[in-house]
Amino acid sequence: MTKRQFMEQVTGKLKELHSESDYEISCDVFTKNNDTPRYGIVIQKAGEAISPTIYVDNYFKDYVDKKMTLTEVAEQIIAVLQNVRKHASKYESFSVEYDSCKPNIVYRLISFEKNKRLLQEVPYIPFLNLAVTFSIVCSLSEQGLESLRITNDLKDKWQVTTGELVRLAEENTPRLFPPQVDSMENVLFTYLGLEKGMFPENTEYGPLLIVTNESGVNGASVLLYQDVIHDIAEKYGKNLYVLPSSVHEIIVVPNENSGSLKELSKMVKDINKKHVSEEEILSDNAYYYDREKRKFLY
Repeated sequence: MTKRQFMEQVTGKLKELHSESDYEISCDVFTKNNDTPRYGIVIQKAGEAISPTIYVDNYFKDYVDKKMTLTEVAEQIIAVLQNVRKHASKYESFSVEYDSCKPNIVYRLISFEKNKRLLQEVPYIPFLNLAVTFSIVCSLSEQGLESLRITNDLKDKWQVTTGELVRLAEENTPRLFPPQVDSMENVLFTYLGLEKGMFPENTEYGPLLIVTNESGVNGASVLLYQDVIHDIAEKYGKNLYVLPSSVHEIIVVPNENSGSLKELSKMVKDINKKHVSEEEILSDNAYYYDREKRKFLY
């Protein structure tokens, strides 16, 4: 059985458990970052504007491994739906009118090569071998980030240019997601409980700095913030290697020698292949920042 067939059969089972007069139930394949397909069931209750999507990708593995039956999967989705609908109810008054969204329009960095299908549907600008896309922040809290991607259709409805989205995102993103720079050693000490000194302060390339934003979500976009990368280079008095760890963070290494760029790119590609989920890969390239030219190379 394919994942699509599984999704369709679960959808049929849900329709058996709910009368069509109460719920409108459909399914589709949704394109996520890096053109990663996610298989989702959309369930909308009669009279409600909210239509939550429940993704079945994880359930598919349990079904294939015979840990759950179709009926059990459907019942689990119904249970999850109750929590999702309760959470989503706070967005019933959410407006996608341009004036309401302007203060919450932000940008994010994604791979250009891995998102060719997605980039046909959204406004974007190129940056290095990456693409800058735009979203509306719906909710930002300790529980996480919830956002809505700005599509070409929404941009056309607003009757705005991509340049205007860039201007707003340049103002809003650093304000809503302030940059955060820390040493690799301190990050490991804080989050993994490792003792100070267990991780070397300097590698053969130089000190390792973790650069992200305070939420830790889509933190690689800090690469676009005015002066953040340049200020690091000025602080150390050196040019920088920039290693894209994921869409959520980058690793910055002060180093004057650009000769290791090819070697580091090979390392980044290998790490992505073995340790980073497809949806969270930013780039297989390392970058080099020249502080005098204020320019990135790759």
